[in-house]
Amino acid sequence: MAAMQHSSKLVSQQPPSPDTAGKPRSTSFQTFRPSIAAPRDQNCLQELNSDTRIVAANAGDHSLILQLLIQAYQYDLAEDFQSRLDAPGYKPSDRLLLQRNEQIIGHIHLSRQIGWFQGQRYPHVKLQDFFVLPEYRATGYDEALLEAAETVAANEGSALALKHTDQPEWLEQHGWSYCHGQGYSRANTREILSHLDAKRTDSRSRTSLEIRSWRHFEIDSLEQIYSQLSTNRWGMLHRSDETWQWLVGRKAHDQILIAVEKNKRKSRDCATGLNVVGYAVVRDSCLVEMLTLPGYSSARAMLVARVCRDAIDRDHHFVSLHTPAADPMHELLITAGGSWVGDCAASGGKAMFKLLSPSRWVERLYPILHERAREAGISMPLQIDFEVDGTPQRLVLTRRSARLEQPTKPSVQASCNWLTFQNMLASNLTFRDAKKIAQLKTTHDDITHTLAALFPAKLFWQSPFPLLRL
Repeated sequence: MAAMQHSSKLVSQQPPSPDTAGKPRSTSFQTFRPSIAAPRDQNCLQELNSDTRIVAANAGDHSLILQLLIQAYQYDLAEDFQSRLDAPGYKPSDRLLLQRNEQIIGHIHLSRQIGWFQGQRYPHVKLQDFFVLPEYRATGYDEALLEAAETVAANEGSALALKHTDQPEWLEQHGWSYCHGQGYSRANTREILSHLDAKRTDSRSRTSLEIRSWRHFEIDSLEQIYSQLSTNRWGMLHRSDETWQWLVGRKAHDQILIAVEKNKRKSRDCATGLNVVGYAVVRDSCLVEMLTLPGYSSARAMLVARVCRDAIDRDHHFVSLHTPAADPMHELLITAGGSWVGDCAASGGKAMFKLLSPSRWVERLYPILHERAREAGISMPLQIDFEVDGTPQRLVLTRRSARLEQPTKPSVQASCNWLTFQNMLASNLTFRDAKKIAQLKTTHDDITHTLAALFPAKLFWQSPFPLLRL
């Protein structure tokens, strides 16, 4: 019963993506760009046939879009939908509609975001609420709508697209890759507390920290902690003041807990919130976001313990932790008899990504590549020729730039398919495994070592906090 309770809560937060299946098409290095016919009005993006077209939405379409999404999810989304219209930077034209004889039969939302990638900020897009009415799935309209969304996002400067989907095979056929290392850990509340108590007894440590509910004036403290820790993560979103106000104002969460240094509360100005060293965002019995400052690892265990006690008070028998896979707290929950749950429909579907413009991605990656090359002792200029699904590609790294070229006379040093190449560029590839199963072939081991140094595997992660449904 407890497991069913937990699963239903997660589904209510982020319903499974109603992605649609269509005719598969082969992937290639070149990103597909559909032809744009002469529009009948300024909002029309593409004419599919005489009575079907893809248009950019306007404010007057919101009520019809809501009806379509309720039909897609079979879930009352009215309150959640209205709250997302108030998100900072939202525009009705961010939604693309598939119209047939003025009836809306499909929808996709382009949520434009800024992500941190090892100290560099990258604009990217998250595709949400992708749905085409079932009776039109055999027509290929879903494929056209996806391609139109990719085109719009790429033309507006996004090099990367992200999506959660319950139809990953279909997206993979369209050039999308799985984000590795996604999931969460889950364990029994009493087992976690017992394990934490044993560790505390063994260490005989005393702490100057206390855990309590936050107060709204302490939002600046949360912002400072998030800003300090997100910069060097791989994929974590940048949040403005307006975004923070919107997130906490939606009240999609149940509570926010903070860790405070007790011995410094009187000596510091509480208005600045400088004594707050960590926080956790909780929905039901799920920790959807937890961050603590360096040097305060004990605060993480205390936050988890508090969530467990609160869960027991609410007759919840399990707690789940939705933090990056590298978080040591996952190991603690598993040691306490818990388990690791890979990304699945219960958490919104599988996380996938696509490089909409590989050349633009590599160009923006230059500061990171230059630093990695310096640390690995790789001399520059450097060029490596690839054969990607039969198409020649040359990676060039100099002291001033990084770029992809299409050489006329390549000297092939590495070969792979498009998905492997995409995974490599996005640091989503484990080179040892790729070589072992022959996904990546190189003419010399030195080439493999160089590529592994330039594109080390990174665990992509974005907080589920903004995705919670009301």
